[in-house]
Order: sequence, then structure tokens, then C-alpha cells
Amino acid sequence: MSFLPAATARALLAGFRAVGLDADALREAAGIAPPALEPVDALLPAEAFGRLWEEAWRRAPREELPAEVGLAVPFGAFGALDYLAASSPTVEAAFHALAAHFRHVAAGFALEVARRPEGGTVRLVPAHPSSGRDRMAEVSDEFTLAVLVGRFRPRPLVPPFRAAQVRLTRPAPGRPTRHASLFGAPVVFGCAVAALEVPAEAWGARLETADPVLQETLRQLAERIGLGEAGSDLELAVRARLRTLLPDGRGEAAAVARSLGFSGRTLHRRLSAIGRTFREVADAFREAEAERLLASGSVPLGEVALRLGFADQTAWNRAFRRWKGTSPRRWMASRDGAGGGPRAAGPRRSTARPPRRRP
Repeated sequence: MSFLPAATARALLAGFRAVGLDADALREAAGIAPPALEPVDALLPAEAFGRLWEEAWRRAPREELPAEVGLAVPFGAFGALDYLAASSPTVEAAFHALAAHFRHVAAGFALEVARRPEGGTVRLVPAHPSSGRDRMAEVSDEFTLAVLVGRFRPRPLVPPFRAAQVRLTRPAPGRPTRHASLFGAPVVFGCAVAALEVPAEAWGARLETADPVLQETLRQLAERIGLGEAGSDLELAVRARLRTLLPDGRGEAAAVARSLGFSGRTLHRRLSAIGRTFREVADAFREAEAERLLASGSVPLGEVALRLGFADQTAWNRAFRRWKGTSPRRWMASRDGAGGGPRAAGPRRSTARPPRRRP
């Protein structure tokens, strides 16, 4: 049986209450007793979260419910984590603070935060990607990205916070939805990894609530009670090195291992200890990075292949077909509504430049 932090259940119930649902009735229907939510480090069976969402959908059968609830979660519902983010000097620093202590409110995935010339990217990286569809993982992705957007959008930033693009892992709905208007950004469905793209002006915006003394106090408290990252961020480190090494054609395991300061054999052993192989991590990174680069509309197809470390177009096309079942060019066309693949909610945007990742 898998477990998830009760802190997330408390925030989820607060979000349900904020959108007008009877949170106490939902909790009772899901079989969650109030004492189970009280300890700061309590865990709940993952099935309890599934029951909460199923009961919520029964009462409010809306496609966009996870996004609505995530955006409505009140500030402070995640406790110290909210204040760690709010006391950061900039939006970028706030995302890094969230990533460093994310395991307090999440299990099974981590935040990957990366700066880009055009802004920043926040990805939800699963620890053990599913080979098939996982509906609750899709719900969790949508809810989490909405929470992240909701943490910054109400704040008095100059310029105001906005996402340039939101990428969701759930399939494209069969009818129009309000996802784009809720997130305030184009939404792409059916992605390998859920993510936020944030434009440079919002990524570097300074927070008026910045408080270095408070943040240092909260950091020390988090470390004392064990809310920080332990040694499970190996996959994130490998992905970060791949982003640098692949464009130079040095994405093999030995080169990545050297950049991390240990041997290839040690890298394989450590990845095996968390149930992953180097090939799985590299393949998942390449697929997600391909989506990001193609969705930006600013990188030629040939350049995408080079950035992902493919020796030629044939190898690049073959890998993309394995991921998406179609060619890169057709995937881009379908994404803009010309075919049956992932498509964006809301108005079609130009591919002349990225709108600037969303979570």
C-alpha cells in the first residue's frame, strides 16, 4: 500500500471548501477520521485521496475541478512550505524553496526547476513513471500546477505573475473546457511530464513579502523536523547533467557519471537502488525536453535533434515515433488543432516565438 502526506489532504480539503463543496462530508465519505489529519508528519493511504476526488466529482462533475480546487487552496494551507516560498526574494527563488522541501506535501514525484534564457521551467517529475494511464496521477499533476499558479498570481508583483504555458499529462478532453481561462495561459494536454513555463519577466519578479530572516528560520526548522530533501534527488541531478551534456553529444552514462563525481558503475548501482535505469531516465528526459522545445515554436526541428543528442534526423524521428506514435512535424500540427494528438485549450497561438513553463 502506498501513502501520501496528510498535509496535502488538509490543503485539498481547504480547496474543496473554498470552491463551495462540503469538505467535512467529503472527508467522511472518503473514510478519513479527523485525528488522522492532525499530526504534522502524518501519512494517509493513497486510496483515500482517490475516494476524496471521486466523491468530489460526484457532487461537482466538472472537467476542470482539479484546477479549480488547486487555484482555490488558501495561502497557509501548506503550512511552513507556503511561508518558505513567500519569504523568498524572487519568484525563481520561491520555486527553488518549494522544490527543496516538496516531499513534505508530495510523494512519488519531485519539482524540477530550471532557468532558461526566455524564463523558467517547473516540471513535476515522477519517481516511477507509469507505463500506462494513471488517472489519479493526472489529477495530482493538474491540482499541483494549479496550486503553484495560485501561490503567485494574487501577489502584488510587477509585472503580475503569469504562466506562459501549462502542460498537463491528462488526455485532451472531448469537449472545450475552461482550463486555459483558469490557468490564464495556453494549456497543452497529453504531455509526458506536467510542467509550467514562466516568462522571464515573471520568473525574475521580486516578492514584496521577501524576508531573509524568516526564511532562514523556516529553513532551519524544516531541516530539524525532516522536511528537506534527503538523498533521493539523484534522478533530478542526472536530468540536469543531461540538459548540459546532450547538446555536446556527451549524454552517455559514463559522461554523466563523471560530471556527478563518480563512476559509471556507481551511477547504475545508485539508480537501480531507486528502481530506475539510466536509459529510462535519459529517455524520459529526452521526451519531455522534445515536447518543450517543439512547443516553444522557436527551435528548428534539426536543432531540436542536436540538443537532444541525436546523431542524425533518422534516429531523432525514430525515437519521437516511439514516444508519440507520429513524426515531430505531425505532432506539432496536431498540437495546434490540425490533427488528433495533444492540443492546446484556448486560442491558437503563433509559433513564431515562445509565449513565454507550466508547475
